[in-house]
Amino acid sequence: MKMHAVFCFFAARRYWKEEDKLREVYDALCRETADLAEEQHLITEPGDLERVAPGRVLVAVPMSGAVQSMILAAAEKSAYTVLLAGYVEGCFPPECTAGMLACNAAPTVMDCWAVLRRSGRTLLAVNQAELERGVRVAEACRSLREAKLLMIGAPEPWVISVSRDWKRYTELLGVTVEQVEQRALEECYRRVSDREAEEFLAPIRQGASEIREPTPSDLLEAGRMGRALERLLEERGADGAAVACFSLLSTGTTTCLGVSAVNDSADQVAACEGDLDSACTMLLMKRLASTKPWMANPSLQKDGTVSFSHCTAPLCVKGAPCPYLLRSHHESGIGVSPQVELPMDGVVTACRFSSATGQMTVQLATPVEGPREPTCRTQLRVRWNDPEGYLRTSLGCHQVFAFEDLSAPLRQAAALLGLEVLE
Repeated sequence: MKMHAVFCFFAARRYWKEEDKLREVYDALCRETADLAEEQHLITEPGDLERVAPGRVLVAVPMSGAVQSMILAAAEKSAYTVLLAGYVEGCFPPECTAGMLACNAAPTVMDCWAVLRRSGRTLLAVNQAELERGVRVAEACRSLREAKLLMIGAPEPWVISVSRDWKRYTELLGVTVEQVEQRALEECYRRVSDREAEEFLAPIRQGASEIREPTPSDLLEAGRMGRALERLLEERGADGAAVACFSLLSTGTTTCLGVSAVNDSADQVAACEGDLDSACTMLLMKRLASTKPWMANPSLQKDGTVSFSHCTAPLCVKGAPCPYLLRSHHESGIGVSPQVELPMDGVVTACRFSSATGQMTVQLATPVEGPREPTCRTQLRVRWNDPEGYLRTSLGCHQVFAFEDLSAPLRQAAALLGLEVLE
């Protein structure tokens, strides 16, 4: 995800009396933060704030005392703020940290933090790792304000945990939801040529270790639907969609490959069964994670583990392609669905946002071996770090997984978005 952070370094000339020294330290700070910053500004007087565009992510770095009012003014015009205690040893080169500390930056940080934290739109960072995470979290939350999701059809009747009031998503996350009739995707599907369907399908078919149930015709029609979903997102300028996929079975194929392909993309997401809560969760997680998200249904086990399954897994979860074969859709027996061998190493994070309650759940788990079940094609069994917590805080059937530990950034994002994380 491209960063749009504006770094502002606040310095009062009553402390930084030598202009050459101020410029030397400022230039060093700019070099140290160049990879995260879209813009960098030295702010020494209120008039300098005119150069800071509104609605962005602000990284405020106090370099001295007597700059609190300028920091508050800059934060007021920004979407979110990351307040960096740059004077802390190890955050920047010693000549920079020592200079800021001598110029009274330390009490300024806490003075500003005490006020800015009241708004709920500010994070505090004391080292480079926290800075990078804070910028990513703030940028992810800011990007939700500009995001648009398509609701293709309506949530399936059994998806009872989601709101049918699209304004709730804008109120809680800033996400715009555009209602799209099912026939719009069906019309796109009919317009896709055989050549376009084959182009979509070719790399998926080539990477499969086996094609079990689907016929050549099944593959072509699934490729046609997959390309149709991509095209509809392109035409509507959308960041993702929730698809009422069961309602589309009347076309004779499924959207499984299309949903999988969208979730394999760099920026877009797709959720099945019209589950907009999952689509929003996936969008946030994709903005935060280095791995690709996967939504799935739970199956409780007698040993306390939970087996998750769905027919729409991405094919490339951790960078390298996962082994997979092509199957029919589990429930209907038609179309094409990928059966993906998901990574078994490391930790996974499960998350779900609720539009009904304005809450979020964040749980960590470890993948474990287990037998396949007669459920959806891609399956993953996990052992929760807190099994009782998973049951106690459940916000819906579907869980969205990231194949890494996202607990800290997700909790920070929830705080910025005003969502309660259930414990």
